[in-house]
Amino acid sequence: MAFLKQHQVNTAPALERCKSFTFDVNQQAESLRQWEQRYNQHSNGTFSGYLDELTLGGVHFFEEFTNRTLQQQCCVKHDNLWLGFSLQTQRPKINNNIVAAGQIMTRPSGIEFELITPPDFHIYGLVINKHSLDSEMIGADYDLWQNTSSHLQMSKPSSYVSYELAKLISLLLGNSNSPIGSTQLLKDAAPERLASLTPLITSKVADLLMQTEYQQHDISISQQTTRRVITEITKHIEDTGEYPLTITELCKIANISRRALQYCFEQGFGVSPIQYIRGCRLNEIRRILLKEGNQNSIADLALNFGFFHISTFNAHYKELFGETPTQTIQRADHYHHPLISQPSLSISK
Repeated sequence: MAFLKQHQVNTAPALERCKSFTFDVNQQAESLRQWEQRYNQHSNGTFSGYLDELTLGGVHFFEEFTNRTLQQQCCVKHDNLWLGFSLQTQRPKINNNIVAAGQIMTRPSGIEFELITPPDFHIYGLVINKHSLDSEMIGADYDLWQNTSSHLQMSKPSSYVSYELAKLISLLLGNSNSPIGSTQLLKDAAPERLASLTPLITSKVADLLMQTEYQQHDISISQQTTRRVITEITKHIEDTGEYPLTITELCKIANISRRALQYCFEQGFGVSPIQYIRGCRLNEIRRILLKEGNQNSIADLALNFGFFHISTFNAHYKELFGETPTQTIQRADHYHHPLISQPSLSISK
């Protein structure tokens, strides 16, 4: 069979999953959904490639591999925005311009462009419905996002953002052939569980996109604003007993943009907002693990508190508390019944 599709899943309108293996350059071009494109092969030998895709909450994630030099004529369909990047040392060209390491290529729908990719090449991509992230953008973020989605052609280089996006895509796809390494979302990641993570994943994408574009902007935040933001977020947690899981939630609580929120927490706590709220969630998970009679599994707690990759959760937990979640459970009795050491009494003769 020349063309093979594996584990195609469609459990809900928000979730579509497909992996395709191809042995012809034309089939490769036809495999990618939401695109109009044509590939020409320009290095000798038998072609092989694959395309791994996941559509989740208005964002289409994909990783593509091709083993030959290709000239690609591309155009994104519908009302979408494409972002593409690679972590490899060999660089692609877009419209005859070399894409620097860490740069993210961006093109809106309806605009044709040419992409030249070298042999044995992995490229990551996102096709985002322009309106799917509107609710993630608060205040000044919304105007910036609208401008970016229409006019930006290439981001400034950001190895951090491109790496984090690649890691997120690899976690979602679980592709062992990826340059980022073998990864897998929670071990028993059923499609319905993956779909339940849509708000967290969408917010993560928005966080990374806004970090890229904010390298071009600077803002000033007063101490009064810093106090107000931190007070409102702290009060929300105290009043509701719930911890926000995304930066979007924090921005909505304090009615402030992502970048302004970042400045407030750096000034007020010396950490980023995501580090602060992650620490709060890890502390709450620890309290649950230490409760007598706790029946919650570590994986379920991690997922419920917004940690959608178990290895990353374990690493954050151990870094903060000096032990793994499993060790916390094993030592729970010692925490409930601590040994109290008393100084010995000296008896005079």
